[in-house]
Amino acid sequence: MVFHTSDTTGLGLVVRGVKNFVETKVFHMFFEILVLLFIGALFGIVFGLLPGIHPNMLVLLIPFFISLNLEPFLFLSFVVALAVTNNIVNFIPSSLLGAPDSGNELSVMPGHRMLLEGDGYNVIRLTVLGSLGGMVFCAIIFPLVIFIVPFLFLAFTPFIYAILLSIVGFMVLTEEGNKKAVSLFVFLLSGIVGLAIGSIPVDNTLVLFPVISGLFGMPTLVLQIRQKTRIPEQTGKELFLSKKLVNSSIVSGSVSGIFSGLLPGVGSSEIASLVSADKNSHSFLIKLSALTTANIVLSVMALWLIGKSRSGISILIEQVTPVGFSEIIFVLIVALVATGIASAATLFLARIFINTINKVNYTLLSLFVIAFIVALVVIFTGFYGAFLLFVSACLGIFANLAGIKRGIMMGVLILPTILFYLS
Repeated sequence: MVFHTSDTTGLGLVVRGVKNFVETKVFHMFFEILVLLFIGALFGIVFGLLPGIHPNMLVLLIPFFISLNLEPFLFLSFVVALAVTNNIVNFIPSSLLGAPDSGNELSVMPGHRMLLEGDGYNVIRLTVLGSLGGMVFCAIIFPLVIFIVPFLFLAFTPFIYAILLSIVGFMVLTEEGNKKAVSLFVFLLSGIVGLAIGSIPVDNTLVLFPVISGLFGMPTLVLQIRQKTRIPEQTGKELFLSKKLVNSSIVSGSVSGIFSGLLPGVGSSEIASLVSADKNSHSFLIKLSALTTANIVLSVMALWLIGKSRSGISILIEQVTPVGFSEIIFVLIVALVATGIASAATLFLARIFINTINKVNYTLLSLFVIAFIVALVVIFTGFYGAFLLFVSACLGIFANLAGIKRGIMMGVLILPTILFYLS
């Protein structure tokens, strides 16, 4: 039986209605948005799996994006999907290989420890749980964020240096015994590296790549080669979490993500460590992933709420299109869809990774990751970047061997920020 658009029956009217909708500009725009969202998610998955590649590098493509002259919503669909997906998928190399991106630095230790206990897959399950929860929580409290964030920004700005000093003091004073002096020493050394960055002829959008890789990624890789780390068979044991722990971790992590977006120089990992006084690895991983996911959304919202760009992605968006209320609502919708795609992809890819990692020579794998990071640093930042990588790696190895909190090395950003606001 064939239905024609001229039919006056109920089904014929439905067919004609669908045909007319498909031919509308609205449908074509909706279809194009979906296509670019999925392409952005695909790029995010690829970038997330490659250690050392961060979506902030997209700022190098600002002239290219401007030349494409994309509709604002098409552009936002691609960029936001890429950023969100990359953030979630990146927990695979960050937690299980020890090659973190900025914001995921401290996931290396609890993630790697659980991997060595045969519980690697649950690391990824926890980060996916935190990311999903953080994104949903951000969407729920969005009306509240609109009113609170501008007020907090105005209230905090005159006291940012005091808040940062308090955070540093807390991290140093909570070290054990003689480690307090070592922690302060490492903070000052990393701060000196941060101050020196400004006079090094490396693109500002890329200069943190060798520094973060050196401070947080390379030490773990080098030390596990030195210790001849072997990955045990992954048991895939059941993960039992109370609703109270999950809910409190998601809420505290998401709220912390909003605050971290207001404090320049403070990374997501440092805020997560401050709100994880219970030292529970499960809780920490949920909080960190919820925090970094919330931070991505807030960094885009900040363009509209406080007129500030807080990430490479927000810098890119700022250069290509203005952001208003409609764009923020759209960003939230795209971020929610991308989070769902990224969560499914991450769990699938992590299962493959976990099932094969104990069959791989982990020393050779670590050497490959080191070589890959070094190659990227040389290609993108040249000799000066390689020198920064070497110096930062030496400091990172020292901090690891000293057994202090590695988050103190974020002095590379915190000390210059403190001095800036003091002046």
